[in-house]
Amino acid sequence: MKKRTFLLLAIAIWFINAAYSQDTLRLFGHKENQQTKPVPDSIVAPPPAKPAPVYRDEIQTLTGPGHSTGFYFGFFSQYSQVAGYDAYGFGGTFAIIANHGLAIGISGNGFFSEPYETIHGTNTSYSYTGGYGGLLIEPIIFPKYPVHVSFPILLGGGGIGRSVYTDYYYSYDNIYFENAEAFMIAEPGMELEFNVARWMRLSIKGTYRITTPLEATNFESNPMNGFTGGFSLKFGKF
Repeated sequence: MKKRTFLLLAIAIWFINAAYSQDTLRLFGHKENQQTKPVPDSIVAPPPAKPAPVYRDEIQTLTGPGHSTGFYFGFFSQYSQVAGYDAYGFGGTFAIIANHGLAIGISGNGFFSEPYETIHGTNTSYSYTGGYGGLLIEPIIFPKYPVHVSFPILLGGGGIGRSVYTDYYYSYDNIYFENAEAFMIAEPGMELEFNVARWMRLSIKGTYRITTPLEATNFESNPMNGFTGGFSLKFGKF
């Protein structure tokens, strides 16, 4: 009896140990599947390094870091006064545009005044004719807007002459220059520009001419000093 009891007890202990061992293996295996295996440090990619600052040894310019280059051809007409008489002018401009905001080029202008008489009732009349030109520097403010402004300034030189007409109302054959002189000029101004198309601009402008004095015996000291007004058309790549 005792042997049978001992044998049954031994078999029961063996089954309990076996069952416990199987459950332990299952639980360990289950936990191992749920856990995330650590990834070796050698496999993990390091975060991207910040790029080192680039120090460019470049000259900074008024037009900024861009590299846009354009150009335009301009034709203009204007009204002014020379020695107090109405005068009309016309001319042209060619300029290179840097980064849409600064035009540098050359400009030239010719003008003539209305005929006048020094002594009324005579058959002799006079008029002023001449021209000037030089370097044009034109900052352009907000050039990409449909309507914007620019501030051109012309620096250069020119000449003026006084023409004499005899029998002005009957014949144009008797015309000659009585006096002529050269001068230096600075002509700052302002233009209101309209972007009519990508390749065309229309502008209304006003300028003020400042010239060196002329010979007092032949002309008034500064017959050309004063305001001018006009309009222009510009064609090109802006």
